Amino acid sequence: MATDAGNAILTQVVGGTLDAIAQEMSAVVTRTSRSPLFNEAHDFTTGIFDLPGSSSRLVAQAPGCTLHLYAVVSAVDRLMEAFRYDLHPGDVLLVNDPYYGGSHSLDWTIVTPVFHGRKPLLLPAVRSHMGDNGGPVAGGYNPRSRDIWQDGLRIPPIKLYERGEKRRDVFEMILGNNRLAHWLEGDLAAMIGACQVAAARIQDLLDSYGADSVASAIEQRINYTERRVRAEISEWPDGVYTAETLADHDFQGGQDICVKATVTVRGDELDIDFTGSSPQVAGFVNSPLSNTASFAFVAISTCCDEDIPINEGYMNPVKITAPPGTVVNPLPPAPCGHATACVGAEIAEAVLLALSNCAPERVGVNAHKLPLAYSHGKYEDGRPWVNLNFYGYTGGAGAAYGTDGWGLYPPVMTGVILPSIEMTELQYPSRVLKHEYRADYTGAGRWRGAPGLEVQIQHLEESRTSVMMAGVRNTIKGLCGAEDGPANRVIVDAGSEQALLVPETAFDVPMPPGGILHFDRAGGGGWGNPLDRPAEEVLDDVRNEYVTVPGALRDYGVVICVGEGSIVRRLQLDAEATERERLRRRGEAGRKA
Repeated sequence: MATDAGNAILTQVVGGTLDAIAQEMSAVVTRTSRSPLFNEAHDFTTGIFDLPGSSSRLVAQAPGCTLHLYAVVSAVDRLMEAFRYDLHPGDVLLVNDPYYGGSHSLDWTIVTPVFHGRKPLLLPAVRSHMGDNGGPVAGGYNPRSRDIWQDGLRIPPIKLYERGEKRRDVFEMILGNNRLAHWLEGDLAAMIGACQVAAARIQDLLDSYGADSVASAIEQRINYTERRVRAEISEWPDGVYTAETLADHDFQGGQDICVKATVTVRGDELDIDFTGSSPQVAGFVNSPLSNTASFAFVAISTCCDEDIPINEGYMNPVKITAPPGTVVNPLPPAPCGHATACVGAEIAEAVLLALSNCAPERVGVNAHKLPLAYSHGKYEDGRPWVNLNFYGYTGGAGAAYGTDGWGLYPPVMTGVILPSIEMTELQYPSRVLKHEYRADYTGAGRWRGAPGLEVQIQHLEESRTSVMMAGVRNTIKGLCGAEDGPANRVIVDAGSEQALLVPETAFDVPMPPGGILHFDRAGGGGWGNPLDRPAEEVLDDVRNEYVTVPGALRDYGVVICVGEGSIVRRLQLDAEATERERLRRRGEAGRKA
């Protein structure tokens, strides 16, 4: 018993230490990087992997951009395959190619092996969204892309450092192919520095407890996570559950791109089969297998208790099938530049919709149908800038059983932070004129989605903007009888005679000094029948200006009277009228059924 207790304690100590190291890596990147994508928006993920055999395993991670998390696993494996017989202390590895375990070429992965003896034992890794990737367009999102090369610079597995020596030729090649080299050089240094700090901390851990004890503790922790996840799955009824959802378009003329998920629950295991999804498309929304797996696992992790450690144990009970040549597992050279938003959002949504048939109280709306709009120009000294207009993407978080949607980012971007307005206005020639909730702009339900937002960003100098719309016709889905979210809307140069309402895409549109980029960003989908939402909660939403008086009646069947006095006294619930209205609607719904 004492031995078992000692092993359990050591497992907690080693697991907690590795989590702390991953969090320190995250802090290093945040505090030492140059790009506001890193030091303000936190659009990166840090983790630690082990290498017990031919494949790596995720053993620890820090909160970051959740959609990166499981895609990093494939990237680390591809790096290990490439350098398995040429790996040395002091090596620093890099890959971004979507067909080598990537997601889209804007996401770069850095790995540094930590050796014990002559064996690589643990692998600190950082995956980050870069401000530019050397493609045909500034910022890396090219809606005209027809193949992977038009997405941006492809970097297969390479070494940035070899035996501790910097490969200057490789660095110069990468920097020479990037518009934001002044950011990129510092960001790469921050990523490498985070891995080197982690390597030192890991070496201290190995010296303190020994390599065998650390390896055993890691194994026990992964087994613990796997047992917890299997226990969760075993509570769901066995069966085959199918759902599909649609992306509006592929930016090249293709419409209603289908993602179909068939989830089979068999005891304590899940099979997720994407057979029936659309064939790969011409546009840059194709999702490489690693990206597809990542979004599927993110959907599953939102259905499990949040105190379960995130590691390889989450993946072991789940099998994923994605037919080659489809939009969820394309064959090269299909373009993939937008896959982390579209069709990534639909992958997570389809899995959650399928699981809502067997585990309705565990699913939430993992909404990510964001309208992407980036602007670019030049500073006075001639250096280029690229602004991803982060404020326009906020919103879309859906409801779950027991809770309204919350926060400004949906779960797939859990660790991403909204940059401060002050720093944004210092770093770019722009002003954030408006960033506020918009009433009646979310999915109604027993629990409603987070409110939508109205955003206006003014660019003070001449610039150009490209817009890629999503969630206009096929909006965020509600779950378990709830309403879907509303449509996204973006207007370029709003308020002027040249104002352009973007239906699907706009490419490199000129913006005069003072031009305004306007977003109506949809709120998330709801959960459950809106008529089941307590009328008092609807009244509170009206008082908080999330819902209007007409919206309360239209969406929830709640009658609110407007009288005299303060806002609290002016707005009063008519309980009897509300009960009559809801009974009438339920009766109509019953007759239609």
